[in-house]
Amino acid sequence: MIQQKIKVELPTDEYYEAEVKCRNSCPVKTDARGYLMATVAGKFTEAYAIARATNPFASICGKVCGAPCEKGCRRSDVDEAVVIRNIKGYLTDKQGPEKGDLKTPLTYSIAPGSTEPGLNGKTVGIIGGGCAGYTCAHDLARLGYGVTIYERWEKSGGQLVQGVPINRLSRDVVASELASIEQFPNIEVKNNVDVGKDISFKELEEKHDAVFIAVGLSRGKSIPLPNADHKDVHIGLAFLFDFNMREKWDLSKTRSIVIGGGDVAFDVARSALRCGSPEVQLACLEREHLKEMTGSVDEREGGRREGVVINDGWGPVEIVVENGKIKGLLVKKVKRVFDENRKFSPQLEEESRLIEGDAVFMAVGQGSDLAFLEGSGVDTTPQGWIVVDKDTLASSKPGVFAGGDIGHGPKLFIDAVAAGSKAAQGIHSYLSGEAPKSLKRKLTFTDMETYSRGSAYVDEEREERKELHVDLAAEPERNSTLEYLDAEAKKQSARCLECHIHPTFEGDICILCGGCVDVCPSYCLSMVTIDRLDGGEEVKVLAEMEFGSMEVAGDTGSAMLFDPLKCIRCGMCAQKCPTGACKMSVNTFEDCYA
Repeated sequence: MIQQKIKVELPTDEYYEAEVKCRNSCPVKTDARGYLMATVAGKFTEAYAIARATNPFASICGKVCGAPCEKGCRRSDVDEAVVIRNIKGYLTDKQGPEKGDLKTPLTYSIAPGSTEPGLNGKTVGIIGGGCAGYTCAHDLARLGYGVTIYERWEKSGGQLVQGVPINRLSRDVVASELASIEQFPNIEVKNNVDVGKDISFKELEEKHDAVFIAVGLSRGKSIPLPNADHKDVHIGLAFLFDFNMREKWDLSKTRSIVIGGGDVAFDVARSALRCGSPEVQLACLEREHLKEMTGSVDEREGGRREGVVINDGWGPVEIVVENGKIKGLLVKKVKRVFDENRKFSPQLEEESRLIEGDAVFMAVGQGSDLAFLEGSGVDTTPQGWIVVDKDTLASSKPGVFAGGDIGHGPKLFIDAVAAGSKAAQGIHSYLSGEAPKSLKRKLTFTDMETYSRGSAYVDEEREERKELHVDLAAEPERNSTLEYLDAEAKKQSARCLECHIHPTFEGDICILCGGCVDVCPSYCLSMVTIDRLDGGEEVKVLAEMEFGSMEVAGDTGSAMLFDPLKCIRCGMCAQKCPTGACKMSVNTFEDCYA
């Protein structure tokens, strides 16, 4: 009987780096593993410093980030991901600029440059005071550039202050994060300056050595339903702007219907409740049980807890109007949302029903406002985004760069932060002639003489932050989320599997007893003969080095296979080994720009 070959790969530095998936999933490569472990040890300043190292908006991300790190977390293969975002929120509550010290957080950045740079005589104009714009300013200021941020509105922050409801994100936290970045004396912020009206784009180009466009996608979209032009049909982003920046609407006599299934839709729905709406219905094509909805789980659960009725899997067909007033939204049951190639291609059944309501809010996407670029020579896409180089974020026009949502479409706040850092490097390269730098990791491997974790961390369940009951209409700005206590934060951080630690084997003293394989609770180890390996030329060369030839290796050699996706880093294999051939090894990471 011919045994099936086993596909294997030999680990490299890149392999070990990718193994820590929480960091690898983060657009700015935050070492979540590092700050989780520091939190367990009670080293809260060190933990915050790690969280802040690559992210000038760590405090924001501890509150409202979409947490791609958690989507990558390998603890999900055991039960549920570690509450990485919540731990960051806990740390920033203790150490972030919102505690009053605006300058110390700046010292934790590992971006090129320093907190006290010498000025190089060159200036950069940044259009847009959101996450991308301020991150770019932060990184350029560290390199000695004079930076001027031009913000259309009276408050900086972009969608942090215009779109995210006040009850989800304290404006004091936002203001402190921005004020910390503004501590650089070579950053100037000009609010109430609308580029294209108060100053032309051409004037900015003439005034500065380079320009970075980071205006985001501030215009809400609509869908062409019958009666969509009715006076009681509203754009969700416009409603949120008023809720956050102007006066709240009085919806006390208005049953509200929200079309959309993303975070913006839930922000609209939950804000409508805070404006007194007696009933809020949300309708979207995407089906929650199939995980098609783009809205984050905590937004959905928060909306449901507060009273939002979620009609998922129902596609809007018509806004029904009778006697000049909206009666409701006619919807049909969804047959499919995506085709066989996972392209958006919805199909509806004949089954229909009416969701009754008095007003409809569209939260179905975001668009751009780039009128100020007319005739500038900056190329844009059919979607209304700016065409940029993926590595430098340079536009089609020399000296003009763009990033954030306007450069890559609607994404998370942390993606905008990453774009700001990348743009800063692109601009610096353009103005200095130096090659742009990117974040790298230096790896050091060390065998651990002793390793024992016990088993409590495996049994510990994920626990979200507690929520207070809030009278939504009476306290529309009150944040109901409670941060962890110290003991809770340590317990939740300890659920980290510590993916930087692995079993390693020394073949010369292994006696092939198989004790490590037998004791492994997650079946991540297996011992096979070398002739069963399918690993290409690398395995052949290694076998010939060890045994002289593949023939001898096939007759007498064995290989220990390790599946990192299954390993829970319990260390039982090393404890069981009678000869010390099996050890737990740790990878120490040092982040730097190179």
